[in-house]
Amino acid sequence: MKTGQKFLLGVGVTAIVAATGAYLAADALVDKLQRYRNRSRVKAYVKDNLNGNQRLLDFVDRLTDDDIDHLLEVAHKFGDVRERVGRYSGPVKDTANELRDLLTEYAAKVRRH
Repeated sequence: MKTGQKFLLGVGVTAIVAATGAYLAADALVDKLQRYRNRSRVKAYVKDNLNGNQRLLDFVDRLTDDDIDHLLEVAHKFGDVRERVGRYSGPVKDTANELRDLLTEYAAKVRRH
């Protein structure tokens, strides 16, 4: 192999190793930022909805990243359930009002007779 070919091969291998290292570093950075963002979301929830309870904030600080992820998954699923129930609460309320009106009218008719 000529010196020029060896040099190009070395440069190519170096470029591949550098690109792989940059990809892995970027992936690790994105993962770390996501974990920080999730923890911040939980802390913001505690501050906004639970009056910034210091004991709960300390508890959030002690949770592992996996615990935070599970907590957010549960909260997301709970939000989905609330949304589904919310869709039906309007029609149920309307039906209950209609039933109440119907019973009121029936009671009024019974009293008259």
